Amino acid sequence: MHKYETFSECLKRCLQEAELSASEAARLVGFRSRNSIFRILSGDTGSDVNLRFLQQLYEALGSKWPEERWYALQEALSRETLGLERYHANQAFRRVLHDGETVIPDYVVQEIDSAGQVTEHALEKVLREIAALPRAEIIITGCCDSGLARVLEDTCGAAGAQGRLAVRHYIDVTEENATTNILGILPLVSKPWYNARLVDPEACPAEMMAIYRLHAIHVQVWDEQGKQTSVMFIRFDNIHFASYVRAEGNCPPVIVLDKWRFDLELLKPIIRSGEGSEVFVDYTRQYAQLEDNCAIYSIKPDPHFNCIPTELLEHAVVEGFEQSGLAAGPELLELIGKLKQVHDQRFANMINKRRPTHLVYSLSLMERFMRTGVLSDQFFLQRAYTVEERRRVIRVLLDAMREKPYFNVHLLKPEVPPVRYEISFYEGKGVLLMDAYTGYELNSDHSEALITLPAFMESVKCFFIDELLAHYVLSRADTIRELERLLVMNVQE
Repeated sequence: MHKYETFSECLKRCLQEAELSASEAARLVGFRSRNSIFRILSGDTGSDVNLRFLQQLYEALGSKWPEERWYALQEALSRETLGLERYHANQAFRRVLHDGETVIPDYVVQEIDSAGQVTEHALEKVLREIAALPRAEIIITGCCDSGLARVLEDTCGAAGAQGRLAVRHYIDVTEENATTNILGILPLVSKPWYNARLVDPEACPAEMMAIYRLHAIHVQVWDEQGKQTSVMFIRFDNIHFASYVRAEGNCPPVIVLDKWRFDLELLKPIIRSGEGSEVFVDYTRQYAQLEDNCAIYSIKPDPHFNCIPTELLEHAVVEGFEQSGLAAGPELLELIGKLKQVHDQRFANMINKRRPTHLVYSLSLMERFMRTGVLSDQFFLQRAYTVEERRRVIRVLLDAMREKPYFNVHLLKPEVPPVRYEISFYEGKGVLLMDAYTGYELNSDHSEALITLPAFMESVKCFFIDELLAHYVLSRADTIRELERLLVMNVQE
């Protein structure tokens, strides 16, 4: 386990680096007695005292110290204040918020021959070769980091969509690991070819947990003649994997995993795929049940589907069908009627329910919506919203903020990049994870995951309240000002 510095240890190191004595530091912050700083350096003070001291020290020294030193002190204090479990969870959420800025490591596979010679291959290249084969199955244990998930998404997505490749991922969700591991696979959770299975730590013997916690990628491939080959890549540090090849049959860990099952499919899809128009009605009804009269905390690029008045949505969908060459016949009108009824319920619930509702959007993508009339998750058969319809959507948000005490819209600060995912917490029901950029083609590649794991649900709620809404969004007054500005943007059809 990684050994972290305590706040007192970090402070001692920083003072030594700056060649600043404890007495000088005490004088800078206005302590009357040196005993106060010696108690801090001994680790005998609580987080409140340490926070006040750090704030006073920053006021005294500020830019005289490098940012890296202040960051180290702030992180050490956060670990002590939150505890390691919450600290790691918050770090994982921050990585999600800044996902677009993440540099993906160059993962390496090391192949060792019988003579002990090591040959290195880029994991990305190896995975592309695997995805090009007629059939492949990938079984992953551990390895829950977003960089690796992005590589799998990029290299295996096409083969997965064609039905030639499937991924099964066993994930340790013991309380201390649940949040970081689930968020680490976020780029994959909405892919139909990816099946995440959460390991039940209470039911699983310790010997089996050791296999589930092995950081490895197990690959089974079949060539044109149906011959099977198995390869196992064992991860031994952040970027390196060692390869093990078995000419016939499965690798030993896969045999064990298939024989004894201690996993739960808790990543519950609302709908992965389906055929026929009724799929959309069933889909929206499930959403209505999920949202009904519960507190909601949600982050996505731009306005939620259920914040759009029914008549606007109806016009955009019907005219979109017509523009696509699909006649608005009796069957379509019947379908629209059913969808209108459900959407009326969803819209009224979202705006009027007496439960906390906090919706977080990106200002730059709200501006894009005003310019183009297209949402990040625009239904694939509807037309773009007209200028007046776009303004109506913004008015709905503004009016609800002003008139409904439980309804809140928040805009991310400009320095926070647009999010790639939708993360929605439905209190007492689950956390919905999905790719924010979807056209809702339910008979194609659209899917979502509903996490009902209590530890993960609590972690998401805490992050929204204690971190996201406290530090990453504009003030209420600034949010209203920006929404008012969007209303008068000079935009064209």
